[in-house]
Amino acid sequence: MPGNANGLILGIDPGLAGTGFALLSGPGNVVSCSTLVTTPGPDGARLLKITRHLRALLVEHRPGEASLEELFMGRNATSAIGVAQARGAILAVLEECAIPVFEYKPAQVKIVLTGYGKADKEQIARMLAAQVKLPDGKLDNHAMDAIAIAVCHARSRQFSRAYAR
Repeated sequence: MPGNANGLILGIDPGLAGTGFALLSGPGNVVSCSTLVTTPGPDGARLLKITRHLRALLVEHRPGEASLEELFMGRNATSAIGVAQARGAILAVLEECAIPVFEYKPAQVKIVLTGYGKADKEQIARMLAAQVKLPDGKLDNHAMDAIAIAVCHARSRQFSRAYAR
């Protein structure tokens, strides 16, 4: 399923309870974004819902690259386990579909978007709104984070290409 003729980048904010997805065309054009929410229950069923949704996105939009935030071990170990499970399932699907994956530390995403590695969610949202044409309506944190990760990758890729010349 590889092929990036349309130049789309898929940004993913993985989580067991909610996974954000964003499709970006270039560093400032959000094609679509959403959050897939899973209901509490067996983890296997929740992971299956996430992977099915991801496969449908990949078939419909055929992004050439995917970007994810690296796992951050915060204070809540239970939450980190769910994020790790979701990341594993997502990475397996992306590998199966031959989609190259690029991962960024949370501080890298914040620096690229705001210039400050400890920016909070509100600062990131304000900077995204100033730099990117966001979809109409209120976006939750998962969708906003997915956009931020995709923008980070698009800009990092542009910098890498310019630096390589």
